[in-house]
Amino acid sequence: MWSGPLDRRNLIRFGLFTPWIAAAMPLPLAARRSWVAQAGQSQGGTPGDTGAASAEASGWNRVFAQPRPVYRLEANAFLAQAVERMQREQLLRGKAALDIAMGDGRNALLLAEQGLEVTGLDISTVALDKARAKAAEKQLSLQALEQDLFTYDYGEEKWDLITLIYFNPAIRILDQLKAAVKPGGLLVIEGQGSEHTGDGPPPATRFRPNQLLQACADWRVLDYEDGRFACDWSQGSLTHVVRLMARKPTAGAK
Repeated sequence: MWSGPLDRRNLIRFGLFTPWIAAAMPLPLAARRSWVAQAGQSQGGTPGDTGAASAEASGWNRVFAQPRPVYRLEANAFLAQAVERMQREQLLRGKAALDIAMGDGRNALLLAEQGLEVTGLDISTVALDKARAKAAEKQLSLQALEQDLFTYDYGEEKWDLITLIYFNPAIRILDQLKAAVKPGGLLVIEGQGSEHTGDGPPPATRFRPNQLLQACADWRVLDYEDGRFACDWSQGSLTHVVRLMARKPTAGAK
């Protein structure tokens, strides 16, 4: 970790200057885009690399400590719609819910408000503390865990619901996440698509057309949207967003 200011030189030096961190910095858009391009050429580290994970955690702590958040403070609209449908159609068989890259808890608390037993994972201690404080204020139960999302043991058929909202890099471990969902359980995803430009997740992780459909072809896809929508991160003009709600087959399902 370092104690210097959050500037381009220190972020690039420590491999922290990701497009999402660029989005959080109070800079002119042109400058942010320029720095994003340089970040894409300078990033190193691999999932499971302890040093890289520690550096990334420090960067996200600074993002969530920003006095003016650049992300949507309310729960994700697609997730809220999915939760309403789960209730209306009685889609959930159990209450075990996992929110990946929980951040400050905006989506995890939505799930907890519906009576689900929610575990939220994030690498940022600042974000986790905010989530815990909000849960306490609302008198909601939330298990908020500091975890590297690429090394965490998601288990086998453990969760009734897994939500993945704006953490595109998790596409690398999508097979693990699918395996962790119980038969009859649900997966809800929203993130930037491949035509999204400027600030955002690494371009290689932005969802390609039909990528999520193909990855979940063995599940029942209950909802899928691919188009230009409002984005929860770096809010502004409409951009390419992909959304998926899918249900894992049960034994003997046709």
